[in-house]
Amino acid sequence: MAMSAPPRNSQARNSQARNSQEGLTRREEMTVSGAAMSGAPVGAAAVTGGVVAAGDLGLHLLGGHVSGAALSGSLSLGVAVFFVIAAVGALMRARYGRAARWARNNPWQFAMLPGAAVAAIAFVLSVVLGGGIVGGIWSGLWHGAAVYGLTGVAGAVSRSRRS
Repeated sequence: MAMSAPPRNSQARNSQARNSQEGLTRREEMTVSGAAMSGAPVGAAAVTGGVVAAGDLGLHLLGGHVSGAALSGSLSLGVAVFFVIAAVGALMRARYGRAARWARNNPWQFAMLPGAAVAAIAFVLSVVLGGGIVGGIWSGLWHGAAVYGLTGVAGAVSRSRRS
């Protein structure tokens, strides 16, 4: 009896690890999510994120909390707001491409990309600005989870309203 060897090329391995729902691997889901995010209202998201970051930093300064952690927290909040506005805007735009349609039909899978991006950025900001590794992990986790949740809920609600 001959036993077959595992596939050697990455395409064959990826085809075995397919998501049963849409026939996409996690990597392909991230690629499609990135393509859907290309239609995001980046200008509006940048202005909103900047205003939120500046306002939060201003509140820290008014309270007398001047530190790297205050700056890190304000920047992380601004980045989170930027990604939420960009992702929700990409979902709400009336685009008809396959990536946009996939994102609207799979809001929770789509929300993974902005959530993971914010988690990574918040982690780096916290570590670089003096929050340490543990503080960075905590900051990344909660900022990423908040963006994932807000984006997923907005996508699910908009999907149910369009149906």
